[in-house]
Amino acid sequence: MASSVELYLFDSGTLALGGVEVPVPFFLVRHPQGDLVVDGGNPLAVARDPHAHWGALADRFEVHMSERQHCAAQLRGLGVAPESVRYLVQTHLHIDHTGALGHLLNATCVVHARELQAALAADSPTASGYVREDFDRPEIRWQLAEGELDLFGDGTIRLIETPGHSAGHMSLLLQLEMTGTVLLTADASDNRAQWEGREHPRALFSRDEATRSLELLRDLAQQTDPLIVFGHDPDNWAQLKHAPQSYS
Repeated sequence: MASSVELYLFDSGTLALGGVEVPVPFFLVRHPQGDLVVDGGNPLAVARDPHAHWGALADRFEVHMSERQHCAAQLRGLGVAPESVRYLVQTHLHIDHTGALGHLLNATCVVHARELQAALAADSPTASGYVREDFDRPEIRWQLAEGELDLFGDGTIRLIETPGHSAGHMSLLLQLEMTGTVLLTADASDNRAQWEGREHPRALFSRDEATRSLELLRDLAQQTDPLIVFGHDPDNWAQLKHAPQSYS
């Protein structure tokens, strides 16, 4: 366990759509009170047989992922036992963010209450982006969030409501000793073009809420001047440090 807060960036391979290939990130935050994983990237089943797990969605998204790129395998490679992780924070429950569910056996899974409700109510994975088998699992211990959540009560890890891309999407604002503030936008802003207003945010739930959420994050960025990690931006991702390097 770290004596100060450290952030590690991983990817679980890439997804390609329309000739554009983007990273599928997940994150490890080492905190003195316990480790947490943010999302988990692609599920292990997708590395084995995308069509068997995703169905028609695997025709839309071309997966480039090996079993060694799965969340649990990469944590072990860093010397972190998956069963030692205290929290799993789900920014949302879409197909490319659920890879850690069911693999961090002792973790409390933090998700927004509206997100879990929407995911459980969804019908078609093709229309909704949710695959029920990922999250409708009896072994998962949920902690439902509403409003902003200061996860450890010390201001280092704040979960921010940013709905729009999905019903209960959350972004994270981290405070590190050396790096300063880090903003993990998740899919509230896929890339710099959306951040700068050259593209609309990818709103699968509400365009109006997605726009307001992006404005909220921009306001936070003006106040804190953070290092920004976008949800799926290959150029941004290439400029960042990846595990085993870390931000502290």
